[in-house]
Amino acid sequence: MDEQNLQNIAQHFFNITRILLAAGMLGLTWGAVWLLRRGAELLAAKFGRYRLQIASAYPVLRLGIWVGSIAFTIVVVFNPPVNTLLTVGASAGLAVGLGAQDLIKNVIAGILILLDRPFRAGDMIQVGDHYGEVIDIGLRAIRIRTFDDSEVTLPNAVVLGQAVSNSNSGALDELVVAQFHLPATVDVQEVKALAWEAAACSPYAYLKKPVNVVVEDVFDYTFLTRFKVKAYVLDVRYEKVFASDVLERIKQEVVARGLLTDQQLRQHSIAPAID
Repeated sequence: MDEQNLQNIAQHFFNITRILLAAGMLGLTWGAVWLLRRGAELLAAKFGRYRLQIASAYPVLRLGIWVGSIAFTIVVVFNPPVNTLLTVGASAGLAVGLGAQDLIKNVIAGILILLDRPFRAGDMIQVGDHYGEVIDIGLRAIRIRTFDDSEVTLPNAVVLGQAVSNSNSGALDELVVAQFHLPATVDVQEVKALAWEAAACSPYAYLKKPVNVVVEDVFDYTFLTRFKVKAYVLDVRYEKVFASDVLERIKQEVVARGLLTDQQLRQHSIAPAID
């Protein structure tokens, strides 16, 4: 590219009027995205049963607004000649490709996540050692809120390159498995009945889907019976509090009904675990 062409490109793009219009367009776009986010938050708060649908639509709409705004700014505001656009695009692409490979990989991965939708905002996912609710899907990274109220930021390329477990796949309800152990000599049928009742009576249970209790024998220093209570919660955010509520109800009933002797109570405890 000769010096004359560079001067022509500079005069075309670095025009004060065009720069001000472009800045104004980007400012309007930022404001539109902010209003979209606030509107999504208000709608999600008002229509709780549709919270996940609203949350999952926001990243897609945000991407569409930004892409449309940038395209409008380039084509309408700057309106460069085709050969100039191709020249600048090739030069910029080469520079960006050499200096920001990780950023480009993350952006491409973010677009693929938004299009393929292996998970959406509001889903409970497991990525490596991190488990929590997806609160945002950006072009560079996703953010997850764990049950310890910590926000974890994961680059999109890292997320796309490994296995991701999705607990609810866009549904507001979610299957929760709470398990506990009792001595093998316990009355299995009675414990199954009280475990089912504990789950069904929980205020967090979603009773339009079944409640099941399954049993298996295990050996851990002594013979034990493992009980697994499988039930759905009204909202994925109730996962931990639901499991805690169910196990607390079961423990109270086991003690109140005298299903364990004093010696067994000293030697064994209901050992909770949540899958």
